Amino acid sequence: MIDGAQSGNLARWINHSCTPNCEAEQVGSRVFILALCKIEPGAELFIDYQLSVEDGKTSALKKLYACRCGSGACRGTMLAVSRKA
Repeated sequence: MIDGAQSGNLARWINHSCTPNCEAEQVGSRVFILALCKIEPGAELFIDYQLSVEDGKTSALKKLYACRCGSGACRGTMLAVSRKA
C-alpha cells in the first residue's frame, strides 16, 4: 500500500486524478509505478487512488474523500467506483 499519511517513500508525492498518467502495479511485496502515456520531464505524476472502504460509502466519507482534480472526467471522489454485477 502506498499511503502518504504513513510516511513511506517518494511515491507518497504522487497525487490523485480521475484521468491518471500512471498506475501502480504490485509484484510480490514491491509496488511499481508504470506510465500510461508519455510523461514529460518535470510533469506531475497522477494515479487514480480508487480507495476502498469496508463500512460502505457514507456521505461523511464521500465528503472526506471528495475529488477536486479538475479533469473533465472527474467523478467527484477518490473512492473506488462500485461495480454492479
